[in-house]
Amino acid sequence: VVVEETQSFAGFVLHVGTVAEGALALGAAGTATVDYGRRRKIAPNHSMTHALNFALRSVLGSTVDQRGSLCDDAKLRFDFTAKGALSEEQLRAVEAECQAQIERKLPVTAAVLPLDKAMALPGLRAVFGEQYPDPVRVLSIGGDIEAMAAGGEAPELSLELCGGTHVTNTEEAKAFALVQEEAIAKGVRRITAVTGEAAEAA
Repeated sequence: VVVEETQSFAGFVLHVGTVAEGALALGAAGTATVDYGRRRKIAPNHSMTHALNFALRSVLGSTVDQRGSLCDDAKLRFDFTAKGALSEEQLRAVEAECQAQIERKLPVTAAVLPLDKAMALPGLRAVFGEQYPDPVRVLSIGGDIEAMAAGGEAPELSLELCGGTHVTNTEEAKAFALVQEEAIAKGVRRITAVTGEAAEAA
């Protein structure tokens, strides 16, 4: 079975996929394996989605809120609130901020914290309306989560709740390039970008 999607439902993780070989029957035993080659391509796209979220807020202001995202092995996609299309200057500034985070070789760290403690972290970004588990995983680009949890200052860069796969340092993304910016609904824009070799070739 090739798993193409997973969904969380009523406390269970559902695996959705296609039977590529043999047969599948109720009660049959199986062994799950991770496609680490594909995961290595997803990780930089996911980490740079966090960098992009920070960059958009830096360029457009604190009214920017995430409305969705998709990270796969070919690209990253980020949906966010905005009053209109970004200007060429704004797009260049967003792309430059993301590239700067790569060039700064920032550590990407994670920590699992009780939900109430995580939500109290200064500068934390969470998706409005999302249901988070308790405890929850916190991800930071360039920050010390434990120091922040102990009463330290707000992070300079990204601090978000996230359970996904990530790089350990921004330099692993190699490069970042915006490839498309478009409207997907009233007041919601979408940016598509690439990292690594695809970004270097863009």
